[in-house]
Amino acid sequence: MISYNELNISYPSIDLYLSMSCNKSCHYCTAWTLEMRNLTVDMDFLRSTLSYFKEYKARFNLLGGEPGLIKNLDEVIAEIKKNPNHIPAVLSNSFVRKRYPYVLEDPTIFYMEHLVLDFYGDKIEKLGNYDFFKKNDKNNYNIVIQTPGYFEYRKNYDLRYIDHDNTILKAYNSRSPTFNRLEQDPEEKRRICAAFPSVPVIDFEIKKIRHCSKKVINGSRQYEISQENIDKMMNYQLFEFEEYCKVCTEIIPQFRKEHLLDVLAASGPSL
Repeated sequence: MISYNELNISYPSIDLYLSMSCNKSCHYCTAWTLEMRNLTVDMDFLRSTLSYFKEYKARFNLLGGEPGLIKNLDEVIAEIKKNPNHIPAVLSNSFVRKRYPYVLEDPTIFYMEHLVLDFYGDKIEKLGNYDFFKKNDKNNYNIVIQTPGYFEYRKNYDLRYIDHDNTILKAYNSRSPTFNRLEQDPEEKRRICAAFPSVPVIDFEIKKIRHCSKKVINGSRQYEISQENIDKMMNYQLFEFEEYCKVCTEIIPQFRKEHLLDVLAASGPSL
């Protein structure tokens, strides 16, 4: 089975926003509603969408919202796994452990858990009654948002038990509506990201492609889902450097920049 780093480099990441519904309201998340809606995935729409990607390697991130609320999540995962070019990844607040525990036992499914709400003084406030994942070979990962509270807690308490390959640390960045970091990555890196952002979205509520999930509240460019548009997207020809890209404060990982530079140099579009 491939490693997480190999997954990131070799399999372009596509977010499938199955539903915006969530059973939590995390302050660092902008893509949720407590209204329970769109909880059964339209399988005909899913099959049609996946067919446009059939020749492409892709990692499909199942989220929203909380994917554990989806009534037919097992069908969605099974459909993705039919194509050897496609890898399913489930991003949950831990509710998947309760509703679909088999996901954690299947190493062909990357399971990534936002278990922590935040770090407060002398405690960690979690979203479920579970321990962090230890290092494992089942592709189960802790995702820890580096909020200001994370750094304060780490000064005073031992967090070495999550310092291993199955923990993913993420910056408290422009996805948070309360974050006011002023510095940006260089424009060159943001132009590279704009050509194929970290998280282009297939939005199952509006049934369209959205350029980027980081601007989910303010809106991002939308495109019809068609073979032509998917081909353009996967070949770095659909998306452009938009006005919202100019103010984005997302941090672009260096390994991803190097990979995209190689791809863009080979395919020819200008930055």
